[in-house]
Amino acid sequence: MGKLVKGAEPLKPQAEAFVDDEAGPEVEEKVRRRLQHFIDRKVAALFEPLLAMGRDEALTGLAGGFAFRMVEALGVLPREDVADDVRALDQEARGLLRKHGLRFGQFTVFLPLLLKPAPTRLRLVLWSLANGLDEFPESPPPGLVTIPNLPDVPKGHYTLAGYRPAGARAIRIDMLERLADLLRAKDSRAGFEATADMLSITGMTLEQFADLMQGLGYAAERGERAKQRPADDAAKAAEPASGDGAETAPIADATGNGATEPEADTGVAAVADPSGVSDSEPQAAAEPETEVFFTFIWAPRPRGNRPQRDGRPDGKGRQGGKPRGERGDRGERSGKGAKGGKPRREGGGAKNHEARPPRKEKPIDPDNPFAAALQGLRDKL
Repeated sequence: MGKLVKGAEPLKPQAEAFVDDEAGPEVEEKVRRRLQHFIDRKVAALFEPLLAMGRDEALTGLAGGFAFRMVEALGVLPREDVADDVRALDQEARGLLRKHGLRFGQFTVFLPLLLKPAPTRLRLVLWSLANGLDEFPESPPPGLVTIPNLPDVPKGHYTLAGYRPAGARAIRIDMLERLADLLRAKDSRAGFEATADMLSITGMTLEQFADLMQGLGYAAERGERAKQRPADDAAKAAEPASGDGAETAPIADATGNGATEPEADTGVAAVADPSGVSDSEPQAAAEPETEVFFTFIWAPRPRGNRPQRDGRPDGKGRQGGKPRGERGDRGERSGKGAKGGKPRREGGGAKNHEARPPRKEKPIDPDNPFAAALQGLRDKL
């Protein structure tokens, strides 16, 4: 028997053997070596992609530094923690890292092979040993897409277990990236609704999915509308009843010898319908069914802390926080126009030609022959 203790590196724990004193130090050392060999083989088998990436001599510079960080994190890193490092990597460096199976997801950078149940359990043990924890976090049962997001469990434990907390639930990292691929095709500024594929990936109801999206940084606006019936139901409702317009089939008599003529009116009153509703009376139209829907808009920060775009806060006009509708009234309130600070003219700014004084004609020069001829023409007119 024995136990694992902290080693020099997280991926190199040390084995400590439990042997009776009567066995002697040689037997104890032999047991320890066998235990160490067992754990070394276990780590090498389950973390082979990560160890291969750490030994790759082609990864130099920024790529080598990023590979070192992945080894320290045991193959899973939230993208927001290494956002600057990811942006600094060029396409060649990313290609070298992708050869080892590394995936640069929208929310997480991880090795998909290390999210399987066996590597996940060992990763939690190795991380707990490296951090000197007395109680090790448990691995979630395999096959669960989402698990409860407990407030007393640190977020780092969920990351090591292969999950990301979002709202009241934590979703598995690889399934979250599949969801992100679907969200990337939607217009997150104008808003979009959840599709059947999104609900199928998460295995959630619409209400649970809305809570998950809010945990991922989306705003979920709830609404109601008339429920749309499927096309088959609508076609059936539009078709006439099978008996409408058809001739009444003859009624066979008790002997089965064919049809009988309808009986003549005997003057006996018909029996009233016990329900009190006549067939000729139109029935009240059924109220339309309603359904709940959510519109999702990307809003990673609260509305009150959003930066103003071009000096315009939400729902306001341009600089100064004035509504757009007041821009046309600015000159009337201040007594100045929109440009240059000049007062507006009366009458809506139209020019008043009648107010101008008449032009003064220049006296004709008597020494100019052309002017004398022109004056003669004016006199004749």
